[in-house]
Amino acid sequence: MSEIVVADVSIGERSIEYTVEYSRDLRRFFDRSTFSVSYDVDVSEVPLGVATIPVLAQVCPVAWATDSTVVVEAVDRQFLDSLDAVRDTLSRMYPAFIDGGAIRAERITEHRHEPGSFEGTAQLFSGGVDSLATYVRHREADPALIAIQGWVIGVDEDDRWERAMGHVDRFAKREDCPTHGVTADISDFLDHTMLNVHYKHHTDGGWYSGVGHGIGLLGVCAPLAYSQGYGVVHMGSTHWDGFELESITWPGRGSPWGSHPDIDDNVRWAGTRGHHDAFDITRQDKLELLADYARETGSPFVIRTCTYDDAGGNCNRCEKCVRTATGLLVAGVDPNDFGYRVDEEWYDYAIERFETNDWALDEHVRYYWEDIQAHLPVEEPPDYDGTEEFLAWLADNDFADNVERSTQPAWVKLLRVGARNAPYEFYEYLYPVYDRLRPKPYN
Repeated sequence: MSEIVVADVSIGERSIEYTVEYSRDLRRFFDRSTFSVSYDVDVSEVPLGVATIPVLAQVCPVAWATDSTVVVEAVDRQFLDSLDAVRDTLSRMYPAFIDGGAIRAERITEHRHEPGSFEGTAQLFSGGVDSLATYVRHREADPALIAIQGWVIGVDEDDRWERAMGHVDRFAKREDCPTHGVTADISDFLDHTMLNVHYKHHTDGGWYSGVGHGIGLLGVCAPLAYSQGYGVVHMGSTHWDGFELESITWPGRGSPWGSHPDIDDNVRWAGTRGHHDAFDITRQDKLELLADYARETGSPFVIRTCTYDDAGGNCNRCEKCVRTATGLLVAGVDPNDFGYRVDEEWYDYAIERFETNDWALDEHVRYYWEDIQAHLPVEEPPDYDGTEEFLAWLADNDFADNVERSTQPAWVKLLRVGARNAPYEFYEYLYPVYDRLRPKPYN
């Protein structure tokens, strides 16, 4: 059986570095043989069984997909049990490729702690709709806001990260709550593109979004949570109960996704549990929750949803910006108070994008727009030119007509299949060609 070996774990004052070895047939799924995580607190006293969790959270899903064994010196018993539970969930989600894999540890460790020593609360936080809604729901517990660099923002994108953390810090100052910045080279460690070549056609999204990010991001938080005494780490939901796409379903549990109650709620380690938050409300419900909170406090705040704006704000032109601003309109507040720029020209721009089908809407995004429609009519819409006409268009538009079920050219399919099945030596030359030439959607 193929193996992924965590050969060395080096625990520093504020960082942990791992050396990983893997069988030759698994080389295509790894970009490097080292993985590192850095924190803004001292993690040097974190026990080895907990310190290994960040890297195990990245490699175990790969092992399950390739029927490989992960070898490690020590692992926390609660997390080891979590791995079994998460693997069982993913195998039910994706029976076509999650079917096997194991972990072999030299030592299974127990970590006892004093009663009350893990009473703190934390949450993953990006400043977007999902994480803001989770904060509002749990604000009485004064959660620490954890932002992670290394996935959406790469470890080498320091300027973007500084702007993103500035946004997090401003919101934290407004709410008087603590923050943490964590850097983990998630996007550089695994070869996510090759994982997508093999498995994306089974998922609604790429490898990390569809399979790995629930356990992966929570696992990165383990040494931080242990050192700071956080007994729960919340992770805001992307989907909601009843979110079921036609193209990919998990009977009775919605559409498969890498973060789900059956994943996140099963992630545990010494003193800490993960929690998948707000699965009981839709995305538009979350926007209405945020609108109500802004009205309650008398102070709106920036919602940061855009991945295209290099200045760290919202571009106001991409589909996600337009969708979020529209949701705020339907929630009865002015999007201009929340970090968006909406005027009569913006309304015309948004309608034209749909009428010309400039945005390659997929079934997933269609679901979000139909959720917004389901919350119409607006009781008290913002009163400025164009709002009434835009909301009338929104009520009547059939978003099913905007869904582009695009097919890749035959040569791209052939190249993709070739890369997926090629020997490693050939893949080294073939895959970069595929990666350069494959179609790249705007959003």
